Amino acid sequence: LMAWLTRGVRRIGASIVSFLCSFVFGPGGLMIGGHTSGAAFTRALTASYGSDLALPNFFEGSFSRALSTAQRELKLLVVFLHSEYAREGRNFCANVLCNDMVREMLNENFVLWGGDVSGNPGRSVARAVSAAEFPSFSVLLPASIDDIQLIGSVSGSVEADSAVALLASCMSDIETHRANMVARAEQQAEDRHLREQQDREYQEALERDRQRAKEQEHLEQERLERERVEEENRRRDRERAERLEAERVQREDELRSRARSLASPTEEATAKIAVRLPAGQRIDRRFLPSATLAEVYAWAEVAAFLPENEEKGLQVPERFMLKSSFPSLELTEKDRSISDLQLAGTNILLVAIEDDEDEQQAAAT
Repeated sequence: LMAWLTRGVRRIGASIVSFLCSFVFGPGGLMIGGHTSGAAFTRALTASYGSDLALPNFFEGSFSRALSTAQRELKLLVVFLHSEYAREGRNFCANVLCNDMVREMLNENFVLWGGDVSGNPGRSVARAVSAAEFPSFSVLLPASIDDIQLIGSVSGSVEADSAVALLASCMSDIETHRANMVARAEQQAEDRHLREQQDREYQEALERDRQRAKEQEHLEQERLERERVEEENRRRDRERAERLEAERVQREDELRSRARSLASPTEEATAKIAVRLPAGQRIDRRFLPSATLAEVYAWAEVAAFLPENEEKGLQVPERFMLKSSFPSLELTEKDRSISDLQLAGTNILLVAIEDDEDEQQAAAT
């Protein structure tokens, strides 16, 4: 119970100190970078287990940087993972890490990285080295971050002699590893020299062949692309022409049908209206004075298909507007009568209308 209360008070105190450091020094406080800082990790251990601990030198940086440093310096990487809830944490720090032999071997022959599994970096490394018991003390070959090669490890209740034996055993592996690296480098250099000498002319000839094949392929691709574009343009032109022709025929059939249904003027149709078409042709018809402007529009639209105009070759735009000639006014009030608009006996202009869509289609052709 007393140990549990002591740990609880220590955690509360550490939280208060962390908050004050963050408030005064900004995010990270005094422990810059969290436990990815070797000095910060050392301070955390001495704060928990006593300021008189003579700990080895922990690497200043992340696990990946420690791994890169070990690769560059041809050293093995030792990973110490700590948990404040582990019963053997104090014993390991005081009697193993602070052992003179262990400390000397670590400082001189290894890169030592430490982390607390209560934080994300420590948990991630614990998963990478498959650490299930803490404290954990693992020795790794300096492979890549994605290829962790574990040489040996001890965890839980560990004596200094066991750690010394593990480190001594692993040191022989690093010598073998270094020898293999040097031998491979020398053999690779020799093989590379021979290959370069024997294959230079072959590679040059192969490159010339590749360039010729690439140029021929490029020319063939250009030809095929030109043919594809030309065929696509022809297909679009055919489809547009067919569509326009079908629309024209359908519209003419519709206008003929409406022309046939248009009643002939009666004797009461005394209001004569003449219309001038855009091509200069003139047409006229008599309407009832009470007829609406909409009826005049309907007549003008089908005028080319009326029996009296079939031989005249009239050209009536698909979309148009009627305008009075003097004064020049647009006639748009289709629900009003001819009498109201005083159109009887007048000459009206029929003006074609082109909206934006028509103009865009015309530009596309």
